[in-house]
Amino acid sequence: MKIYTCSNFTGFYPVGVAAVIVAECASAAEHLLNVALQAVGLPGDAQIDEGSAVDAGVPGIVMLKNGDY
Repeated sequence: MKIYTCSNFTGFYPVGVAAVIVAECASAAEHLLNVALQAVGLPGDAQIDEGSAVDAGVPGIVMLKNGDY
C-alpha cells in the first residue's frame, strides 16, 4: 500500500481541500477519493498523480494546505 495526497479537487466553497488516501496505486486512490466525494454530493473530480505517493519509510513532510490563497 502507498500513501497518496490530493489537494486539487472541488470541495465546499470557500474552504480549501486536502485528502490523504491509502491505496495500492494512484488510480485506485483516485477512485476511492472520487467515490467518497460523490457520497457527500461533490463532483468527484480529483485527479491523483503517481508522483504524489509518499514514502512512509522516509522521514519527511507533505504540506497539504498552509492557509495561503
